[in-house]
Amino acid sequence: MADVLARRRLLTAARAELLERPDVELAGVPRHVAASWRRSVAQGVDPAVVVNTYHPDLDVESRLVRAARPVIEQLAEQTADIPVCVVLTDEQARLLVRLDTAATIGRAADVNNFAEGFGYDEGVAGTNGVGTVVEYGGSVHVVGAEHFVERLQDYACAGAPVRDPFTGRIEGVLDLSCRVEHSSPIMRSLVCSAAARIQDALLHDRDVGWQALLDLYTRVEARTRDAVLAVGHRSVLANTALQTLLDADDVLALSDHARFVMRRGSDVDQRTVLPSGTRVRMRGTAVAVGGTVAGVVVVVTLLRERADLPVRAALPDERPLPEPTGSTPAWRTAWTGAAEGLRARTPLLVLGEPGSGRRRLLADLDRVLTGGVPVEVGPADTGEDLAARLRAVGDAPLVVLSDLDRRDGIPAGLAGALRTPGVRLAATATSRPDAALAELPARFVRSVTVPPLRHRTGDLAALATAVLAELAPGRDVRLTPDAQRTLARHGWPGNVAELRDALSSAVGRRPAGALEVGDLPESCQSARRGALRPVDEAERDTIVAALRESAGNRVAAAAALGLARSTLYRKIAHYRITE
Repeated sequence: MADVLARRRLLTAARAELLERPDVELAGVPRHVAASWRRSVAQGVDPAVVVNTYHPDLDVESRLVRAARPVIEQLAEQTADIPVCVVLTDEQARLLVRLDTAATIGRAADVNNFAEGFGYDEGVAGTNGVGTVVEYGGSVHVVGAEHFVERLQDYACAGAPVRDPFTGRIEGVLDLSCRVEHSSPIMRSLVCSAAARIQDALLHDRDVGWQALLDLYTRVEARTRDAVLAVGHRSVLANTALQTLLDADDVLALSDHARFVMRRGSDVDQRTVLPSGTRVRMRGTAVAVGGTVAGVVVVVTLLRERADLPVRAALPDERPLPEPTGSTPAWRTAWTGAAEGLRARTPLLVLGEPGSGRRRLLADLDRVLTGGVPVEVGPADTGEDLAARLRAVGDAPLVVLSDLDRRDGIPAGLAGALRTPGVRLAATATSRPDAALAELPARFVRSVTVPPLRHRTGDLAALATAVLAELAPGRDVRLTPDAQRTLARHGWPGNVAELRDALSSAVGRRPAGALEVGDLPESCQSARRGALRPVDEAERDTIVAALRESAGNRVAAAAALGLARSTLYRKIAHYRITE
């Protein structure tokens, strides 16, 4: 008992000194605890109480929860003689499941908001058996005064990461919490063993889709000498022929492109140009398991002659098309398709997520092709002054109807102005706006889809450099390698617009020189915990596609996806899908 009290006094004194002098040496404090305390101080955590947030939209029926629930119940049975909470969180330390072995410990947990839906990351709860696991990356046993927040120092908690068995990424945390007097070193062993069993369950759950993809890849690879590529949500298989045919950058770009097109869940037959300039054709099929696309397997062949490319109808202007500004195949396809449409003066519909660069694509191409500046008409613009604006611009102006799918209809004044001789027409939308299209005087005969930034990983560095040049003209502003890696890990739900905002914030903090990780907004710095996992990206993209195909009708989209309407609404909010 004397040793326990002495230990508590040492930790209490060290913590108090740290709060007074953040640079103090923390002698006698375990290294991982000392590092966590310093992070807690740096993030401004309240040292007295937990001030955390409730998250109402967590997915408590996720694959992780399904795999973990039997293990959690078994762990609760093993510890039934001790008042403990068995807790499962997601990768952001937000509680998904809590099972109590006694009402007393449950009430104590509720007092500290250690309950389902609440977050316990270090940024709000300091050193603890959940948030510290996420930061530290390994199992911990935090006892008594090792907690940073004073209100938690009567408790002990042991936590272990639950990792994806394929990628090794932390999917969640399994935690055992009790009062200090009931703590035992065996808690850490118990929770590590249970976390390993959850990972085994995740492996079995993943096996079905992965096995289907692997089976098709094996069959295709066995009957051809060509290059074969299999792309799943998180994994890529490439045979020797493909690795011989293409360099690593081209394989990465092709994998990104395959992941982008597999969302359609249908056969694939596309020609594309890779970053090295190599032209290839990929043909294959998507692998669906239980209504979900598990991946795609394609055969890749080299296009050596221009005769292999599809014959294009003659265009009014046969000058070479401008070179695409990016190297990602999906972006190059969108760029080339839009360039051909604008040069042919045919009405062009540009689809894509908000912030993905749809209007910028049109503006850049119009400047290159004609030297002009598009006339933009927003969703609330009635077009009453459009005729005057068109006269001021000059001959053959490009009119861009932005966010066309947000219009209920086309006012007569706008429709009339669009009939002005020589006007070229383009529009942007998230989903195909059939109602608005029906009221336009011209029919859109061509459409292209701009890929989201998360499917343009090969373009991210060049995009960031271009944005910085615009934000800080004439100044030496660049990203450090660590900052570049941080940006690459982010999921970019706001696409290129979010990238611009993030870099603008960084330049505001450091107007010149090398931008460090600390100059980036916190939303980017926490990307490895908050970014969408590839499997979530696929689910989000599937929902967006269903909403697009149902013209935004959520009831129809839910039926097409086989989801309850309430589940679809929750996922729309969770993924921040804007319709």
